[in-house]
Amino acid sequence: MPSQIPAFATAALSARAEKIVEELASRLARPDRIESLASRAETRIEAGYGFTAWHPLSLATGFPGPAVLYGELSRGDQAYRQLAYQHISRAVPALPGPAGGLMRGAAALLAAAQTCAGPQGDYASLRAALAHRLATAQLRRLDSVHRRTPRPLVTASEYDLLGGLSGTTRVLLDSAMDAAENSPDVTRSVTRSLEYLVGLTRPVQVEGRRVPGWWLPAADLFTERDRARYPEGFFDTGMAHGITAVLAVLCSALQYDREVPGQRSAISSIAEWLCQWLPEGPDACWPDRVSFQEQVTGRLDARTTVQSAWCYGTPAVAAALYRAGGLLGEPRWRERAVSALRLDVAREQSRWGLDGPTLCHGFAGFLQTTARVAADCQDAQLLEGCRRITVAVLAEADEQAPFLFRHTVRCGDPDAPTREQADRAGLMEGAAGVGCALLDVTRNPLADATVRPWDRCFGLA
Repeated sequence: MPSQIPAFATAALSARAEKIVEELASRLARPDRIESLASRAETRIEAGYGFTAWHPLSLATGFPGPAVLYGELSRGDQAYRQLAYQHISRAVPALPGPAGGLMRGAAALLAAAQTCAGPQGDYASLRAALAHRLATAQLRRLDSVHRRTPRPLVTASEYDLLGGLSGTTRVLLDSAMDAAENSPDVTRSVTRSLEYLVGLTRPVQVEGRRVPGWWLPAADLFTERDRARYPEGFFDTGMAHGITAVLAVLCSALQYDREVPGQRSAISSIAEWLCQWLPEGPDACWPDRVSFQEQVTGRLDARTTVQSAWCYGTPAVAAALYRAGGLLGEPRWRERAVSALRLDVAREQSRWGLDGPTLCHGFAGFLQTTARVAADCQDAQLLEGCRRITVAVLAEADEQAPFLFRHTVRCGDPDAPTREQADRAGLMEGAAGVGCALLDVTRNPLADATVRPWDRCFGLA
């Protein structure tokens, strides 16, 4: 297949991205160096701020991230298969690792192995073992959720993409579609998980009010700051921790012909709710949270912050809403999503509200989510926006950084955080994720692909 330059890139921009990805792949090749540098950096940050993130089984910062990058690269160059193997092999001894979500443990390694499997079906026995481990853990977790009373309590980490049931359900969907990974437990866990996610969308009674079932009570919110700011709880809109992840996973299941009763209605309920909370005007941006009082009154308080991150803000919400509109034949949702993204990409870069190059809350996440919608609708404004964001990503490359790109860690006061730079190799919070996002800018033979396997880790496929 001849090389192609993507629609939003010039030849020079594509060549620059290709050179950066090749250099990045070279710098991530040694797992021992990754662990040494990451551990040292996290120890420094931990000493100053009480925060650490390195773990060999972390998809955000550890070995599965570079493995995913090499898995993607190997689709165009088989020489990268060995590098993927080296990183997966270094992660395996850390099993079973932390449990409970996509970002660490068996689910993280399974997501990487699925990406690296390729047409040869590599890692079949490992994938089967991990899928079985993840499915049985998922079933136990669902049993625990169903034993908890009274309803409507939902915990802050129960259903989210990173640590909750949405992310693990998405990985298990791929297991259910693969003969090497599927089993009765995998199939049962997918069905029960989808039933749980659909159930989240059924209204509940809170303080005499009928509200969406994904309401999070203040007592169980992640931080003291949120508990003080939202004494009556809130509704999370984000992809990382909110209801957008549920929308994305329910859409993925429908694309795989995995459907449980009420699934289409659940998709519609979430999509309509998200449309309700997108303000009008030139600064329109989805809020990261809707307070209980805002939900009750139907009016959003004034917001001054605009954020264009993958984790929170317009891009990932718009991408999920756009996909839902296509699946259920609702052009209004797609129009709403594209319109919001157009506003986002047209803003001055200083108003994107992003930190650094990486995926979670940086330029790469903005690029990846916007590129997914732009690739489908071929909207000229979105394609131009992708070009602008690509320029911003490439400008972050630092030859002095061990992995070319550094992750920005927000530390201290949430309202006025200190920003520390960390050398991380992982997918969500490291250089490997930046490399994956740049693949669609290169003259890779697969640059015109509308879906890459790693997209599922971010609710984009």
